[in-house]
Amino acid sequence: MKQDMILISKKEYEGMKETIEILQNSDMMKQILESEKNIARGKIKKLKV
Repeated sequence: MKQDMILISKKEYEGMKETIEILQNSDMMKQILESEKNIARGKIKKLKV
């Protein structure tokens, strides 16, 4: 039986793995969601770099 395959770059693969790790980490997701709420409310600080 023939199987479908997808070829992606190592950089893209590593990015996908990192995204999955973040999505599976409940503490990180809470921080991200809280940050998004603060941005929507305008509670941000502009930093000069």
